[in-house]
Amino acid sequence: MALCASGVLAAGFGVGLSRLTAGAGPAPSLRTVPAGTLARAGVTLAGAGQPPYCDIERGAAQRGAPAGVGGCAISREQAESNLLPAFRGTVREAVLARVSAPGASGIGQDRLVWLVVVRSNLLVLPTTYCAPPVPGGAACQTRGLGAVSNQAIVFIDGSTGQVLTTVSVAAPAAGAPAG
Repeated sequence: MALCASGVLAAGFGVGLSRLTAGAGPAPSLRTVPAGTLARAGVTLAGAGQPPYCDIERGAAQRGAPAGVGGCAISREQAESNLLPAFRGTVREAVLARVSAPGASGIGQDRLVWLVVVRSNLLVLPTTYCAPPVPGGAACQTRGLGAVSNQAIVFIDGSTGQVLTTVSVAAPAAGAPAG
């Protein structure tokens, strides 16, 4: 029992220490996605600095130790390997960030997430044009359907590799509402 309590205490200390020692840095951006795509979906990004010991943890994970303990993210390669078959097209880019999103997204607040931008001919998602969010309201109040997209941002939990949600990406069609 004491050994178990010591392990829980050490893990909690490691996670807390990792938040303090890992400089968050600037918020990343997605260069292959039109500006405003994430904002229209109610998603905000913050920097996700990693503590210096994370390289050691990733090496141990490759040898079979559990990944994602101590506040360290799984590798980009691990995140991409967890993509669902429909998303196995061309990975255009991937960034690690602390993500906050509306409750319905399944992401929550300040969650360590890999955002993987994929393009696939198997992936066909309708896009929507959203009205700006209102306090206490839905993050996206649909104003109309947009173009069909074969590109999406897949949100993958940075600790577990679980696919959390997707946001379809499309350039606005001519005459579409801005916004």
